[in-house]
Amino acid sequence: MPATRSRAILFAANLWLAAAPAALAEPPAAAARSTDAATIAAARDKVLPVVVSILNVREDFQQGEPVLSVSSGSGTVVSPQGHVATNAHVTQKGKSFRVVFADGRELPARLVGTDTLSDLAVLQVLPPKPETFAYAEFADTLDLSPGDTVLAMGAPWGLSNSMSAGVVNNPRRLLVSLFDDEADYEDRLGADEPTGRYYAWIQHDAAIAPGNSGGPLVDLAGRIVGVNTRGMIFGGDLAFAIPGPDAGDVVRALIADGRIVRSHLGLRLRSLKGTGQDEGVLVNAVERGSVAEKAGLRAGDRILSLDGAAITARQPVDVPALQRRIAELPVGAWLTLEVAHEGQRREVRLQTVAQPEDRGEERAFAPFGASLAELTPAMGRRRNLEATEGLLVTGLRPGGPAAIARPGLQPGDVIHRINGQPVANHAALEAVAGQPPAGGKPLVVEFQRQAERRVALLAPIHGDKLRTPLPEIGKAWAGVEVQPVTATLARDLGLPASGFRITRVYPGSPLAAGGARVGDLLSAVEGVALRAANEDSDDGFHQRVRDLAIGAKVRFDGFRDGKAQSFDVTLAESPANTSALRTLALTRLRAQTREMGFYDRAARRLPASQQGVVVDGVEAGGPAGLAHLQGGDVIVRLGEQDVRDLAGLQAALDAALAKGNGRVIPVQVLRGQETRILYLERYWLTETP
Repeated sequence: MPATRSRAILFAANLWLAAAPAALAEPPAAAARSTDAATIAAARDKVLPVVVSILNVREDFQQGEPVLSVSSGSGTVVSPQGHVATNAHVTQKGKSFRVVFADGRELPARLVGTDTLSDLAVLQVLPPKPETFAYAEFADTLDLSPGDTVLAMGAPWGLSNSMSAGVVNNPRRLLVSLFDDEADYEDRLGADEPTGRYYAWIQHDAAIAPGNSGGPLVDLAGRIVGVNTRGMIFGGDLAFAIPGPDAGDVVRALIADGRIVRSHLGLRLRSLKGTGQDEGVLVNAVERGSVAEKAGLRAGDRILSLDGAAITARQPVDVPALQRRIAELPVGAWLTLEVAHEGQRREVRLQTVAQPEDRGEERAFAPFGASLAELTPAMGRRRNLEATEGLLVTGLRPGGPAAIARPGLQPGDVIHRINGQPVANHAALEAVAGQPPAGGKPLVVEFQRQAERRVALLAPIHGDKLRTPLPEIGKAWAGVEVQPVTATLARDLGLPASGFRITRVYPGSPLAAGGARVGDLLSAVEGVALRAANEDSDDGFHQRVRDLAIGAKVRFDGFRDGKAQSFDVTLAESPANTSALRTLALTRLRAQTREMGFYDRAARRLPASQQGVVVDGVEAGGPAGLAHLQGGDVIVRLGEQDVRDLAGLQAALDAALAKGNGRVIPVQVLRGQETRILYLERYWLTETP
């Protein structure tokens, strides 16, 4: 309960106490607090034990490439079979799910169904053996009033078993301010996946944060009166929940059928606010080619009745219930609308059709280096495209086949045909371009860019992601890092000469063998003075060395503590830089790895004999990221095998997966000055791509 409300209760109780007899056993203020706390505790204990945290390994797309990450949300167990109600945006783009219970138990879950139009989804927990779950129930009716106390439960910022208290501000709120045009409401809530079309929100001030999404809003009777979905970052504690009765209807339908079937007319409604009318609901927009357009409905019409029953929406908050009423009609049902326009009334008879998908599935297609979404008519309308099907380019890998096609494709292009074959979906694309083309010939891609129909030649790339760099020409190397010392800097420091001061000596390097130390000042090579161009660049030294021959015997002159020194060395070949080492992108781990080189060992102060594989990067939601591997780690053992190189890493992973026993696979890594043990979960290795 908010502090201001608590202070009001205490103030009232204290006034009552002032008039109370001295012999009263328990002060009324304490009794009021005790009763209030007991009521909240009873509601909490009824629901909080069945509130869960949801971990979603989701696949997003960045520059045409799939990237796994981890997101989290909240949910509530709502059936003895372990069904969990949550938000659709919590499960969005999910590849794998885990549910964490209040007691810390963690179980895998499957997606039963999702409904983006209501932003609701259902998961089902998969226990190792059959189990009956405790569960909470949705309220049957929305009987909230402003000022009613409510409890928000969930996992804000991933912190499970959290609860906050507040009051209902408004039980029927549309997110349309005094300054907004209600016609833009749906588009603001999601361009390609509109939500909130069929209900008004419960506005309350119980604190919620990212991670609370999908968690329950609970009244003092312990009923789920809402599903927390949205919050405001600015403007105080403004939170919004899907009404519990509406959510319960959708959740039960998803459990039964896995999907929601709705009717569609192809029109959008708005309230009469600002029109000067007080009867009916306004037709705000009509889709081209829709049932509504074919029946003669036009923007500006007012619908007065539906099958003889009068309907009116005077304010924006009245519209969702009418849209839901139409959506819940059986698909294929005939209905009669009474319509008014410019003083004339008429009847319009039309037949409903099934609600089409708002957004098509998005996938990455590696041979093209592009991410593509199946176009839907709704997506085409929003982009003002003629096309109603095809593959919409949503992202491109820089330098990838699609980006360098002739001409290059761009995000927003719609691919229609490849080598004359239509590609309306991912399956068709895979059938046409999933294998290397005969003779290595490029593919002819027909695509639409805005109003233009274009063609391009595209050479796809098939195969793994093992990268072997081209061999570099060897260069001479002295084995030190240096700091430039200009003539003016040498004078101000009191040094006997300008040149390059040694800041690091690599073990076993030519100058190390010649006796050089950190702090020595190198002033000449083979009698030719070393001169620093400025106080920032050491290129003058390294370029002089690289100009010499590998294996050449060279004399360096310099100073140590002001005394002249000379170092006779045999120049070696420079160790390979990181860019010259082989890399391997391990799909099963979703990690980028590479060979360990000389500079890796030097940076970590490891012996020259140390073997291993360096982790260059991990995807947060991949198995490596979930095991907490980090860029810079050196993998030295996986499972029961030592890892010496890239081939050894692959072999160790294959062996560990083939063995198939145990929940986790241990991974030993070098991190900084420590040797650590991490654990790969077999579940993530088998459930993520």
